Amino acid sequence: MEGIPKILIIRFSSFGDIVLTFPFLNELRRLYPDAQIDFIMKPQYAELVKLHPAVDNYFEYSDYTKMLLNQTNYDAVFNLQGNPKSMRISAHTGKSVYRVKKDTLKKLILVNFKINKLQDFLPVYAKYLVTLREFNPDVRISYSVTENLKIDTQNITSGEYVIVSPSSKHFTKRLPADKFIDILKSLKSKIVLTGDKSKTDNDICSYIKNNTGNTENLCGKLSFSELAAYIRDSKFLLCNDSGVLHLGEALNKKVFVFYGSTVKEFGFYPQLRTTEIFDSGELYCRPCSHIGKNKCIKGHFKCMNDIDIEAVKKRINKFENENIS
Repeated sequence: MEGIPKILIIRFSSFGDIVLTFPFLNELRRLYPDAQIDFIMKPQYAELVKLHPAVDNYFEYSDYTKMLLNQTNYDAVFNLQGNPKSMRISAHTGKSVYRVKKDTLKKLILVNFKINKLQDFLPVYAKYLVTLREFNPDVRISYSVTENLKIDTQNITSGEYVIVSPSSKHFTKRLPADKFIDILKSLKSKIVLTGDKSKTDNDICSYIKNNTGNTENLCGKLSFSELAAYIRDSKFLLCNDSGVLHLGEALNKKVFVFYGSTVKEFGFYPQLRTTEIFDSGELYCRPCSHIGKNKCIKGHFKCMNDIDIEAVKKRINKFENENIS
């Protein structure tokens, strides 16, 4: 490439998927310190993308943006979304286009027939980096944290606290609220609840707030930047399989996370050795979905109900006691 390279990344959504592009962005900026790096995403995730210091320009997806981008000649376009909309954009935007391989068929085979064709699976962040390696063979396929996010530190709760994000988009990825309450009642630290503006998240957080002490409910009140600041300054993070998990790891925080209906082969499992995972182990019905469902199709919800909460409390309490300031 002659001159300063111009690079476009396409990843419309969602919260967790975009955070998992951060190691990709770290490596891209390492390899091309002077490159122009642009990113296109859905409007609701623009602030999330803006947290990363490697990104120069941000484009919210729309028909107007599509036309604008089609007039721009990028040296490389990385389609990390892999759907028809992203393919239409990438087809006319740059000299070279690289598309992530998503293994969707293998995931569906595992879900529907319990036949595991994903023994040699790659985590999602690594799939993104493999896509980048097609462009540059010097790419390092390793997870990297991003502690230099551009975070808004105003109006953040002072003192020691733990972040608890008790919801997730899909029912089968949520530890029941009463189990969260049982765990939280054993903590010594102040609890800060977070979630999005949905009715589900607000209902769950309000119920937990009303049944625990020393708890602040910030569900639906935080921007992505503020959420990142709260996570960064917390003692640890307790959450379900959700975007918050990936943001916590990006910030190199201690995380305790619950996994229900999904499995590690889908690529969204934690990457830090310090992260502790709680699940029910192998079940004949797990996984029942590669993204989660709105109810347990078997009616027993064993993937979450069979998690040993006493063992969870013991492990979290031990960490809390060892890290009292």
